[in-house]
Amino acid sequence: MTTFLLRYPFSLPTLLAALFGLLFPVSTVLFMLLHENQTLSWDNILALHSVHYDLFILWTAPLVLALFGSLIGTTANQLKKKMDVLQTRTTQLNTILDTAASAIISIDEAGTVMSFNQAAEQIFGYRAGDIIGKNINRLMPPAVAAQHDGYLQRYRDSRNPQILGQRREVEAMRKNGAVFPALLRVNPMQIDGKMLFSGVIDDISETKTLQTQLHQAQKLEAIGQLASGVAHEINTPIQYIGDNLSALSGYFADIATYQQALFALGDDHLKLQLQALADQYDLPFILEDSPQAIRQAKEGVERVAEIVKAMKTFSHVEASLSKQTIDLNDALNSALTITRNSYKYIANIETDFAADIGNIECYANDLNQVFLNLIINATHAIEEKQAGMGLIRIVTRKLDNMIEILIQDNGAGIPKAIQEKVFNLFFTTKPVGKGTGQGLSLSHNIVVEKHHGKLFFESSAETGTTFHIQLPVRLEQQD
Repeated sequence: MTTFLLRYPFSLPTLLAALFGLLFPVSTVLFMLLHENQTLSWDNILALHSVHYDLFILWTAPLVLALFGSLIGTTANQLKKKMDVLQTRTTQLNTILDTAASAIISIDEAGTVMSFNQAAEQIFGYRAGDIIGKNINRLMPPAVAAQHDGYLQRYRDSRNPQILGQRREVEAMRKNGAVFPALLRVNPMQIDGKMLFSGVIDDISETKTLQTQLHQAQKLEAIGQLASGVAHEINTPIQYIGDNLSALSGYFADIATYQQALFALGDDHLKLQLQALADQYDLPFILEDSPQAIRQAKEGVERVAEIVKAMKTFSHVEASLSKQTIDLNDALNSALTITRNSYKYIANIETDFAADIGNIECYANDLNQVFLNLIINATHAIEEKQAGMGLIRIVTRKLDNMIEILIQDNGAGIPKAIQEKVFNLFFTTKPVGKGTGQGLSLSHNIVVEKHHGKLFFESSAETGTTFHIQLPVRLEQQD
């Protein structure tokens, strides 16, 4: 019976309806027998039907109600199947919405949030219950939020879609106030005669960071190629200038010796003539000043050679996608040489390089960029403090299987209110034209993501800022 009911679910309402319909003729017969004081027997029932032919009509009630029950059962079964399909589709749709990588948000014409999927919760930091029923403006920076209601009003008035349906880059804001770049596509939809809008939003912060890094890498590659060419072209003339200066220094020493020997050979009269001739051509001054001039020229040549060496160190590296083994202390010295023009009138340099560090495995181009960024930032911090010549101190030391680099300055320090934001992309406190807000963000990404190291800082207005870079001696093999 149970198997039959499961196979034919509409049979149960048919049976129940038939039983209910059977109550009509049965109760009528019993009532009539009771009314005529007759006992319940087949003879009395047959006699009653022979007199009252309308009782046969009542016996059709179970059949009629059974047919009606069958119709209701079939209809109910069809409705149940449709509801099951609808429930399945609803579950599938909710699953798709909740597992989608993009934030999917719907709003009404007034800008009130109607739905908020799990990806939206992860991207924006709000729980769905906290934002549904609130205005979508909460997810926008103040400047954008102030214009959004105007956009909705213009669409309600003109029904001109303009940017609807188009994918565009916008700025969005998380619950903690952080602004980030996003890709947005908004589409209108009509549901029960009401106009709603659905928005698909993708957080492209990482993509923008990668694009910026690629742009920086391309610039560094071009600069590296230029620097390598310039260093190569400068190196040869610098070498023979240095060689000639060394030769000139020896020549002047020989000339001075020759003059002394010449004076020693002559008598007093000849010595007076030689002295008068030497004075006429200012020979004593020439012999005294020329070695000093040659020495200063040689120092200048050595300085140029040092810069050329630093340029070759920075440019003579493989593509940034390849790991290399470099001398960390040499790389820091080269970074100081390259940036000398930015700090030479602002800060003195102190270095304390550990001798036991040796070579480390790294992405040289990227790591050099980190060193340049932090040294230049230290220079700007000292310049901002405006307290005379400052101090930049660079320390290297070994920590178990890690190498730590400290870049310290006694500049203005980083205010506590913004310390949590300094590694955010495009965040900067520098005036327009002096900072883009990318240096520290890129440095953090290079050290933490690419080298599996750590980058953090300590800062105060009294002592300045110390950046800690901790790097593994060897990088793990990456796919």
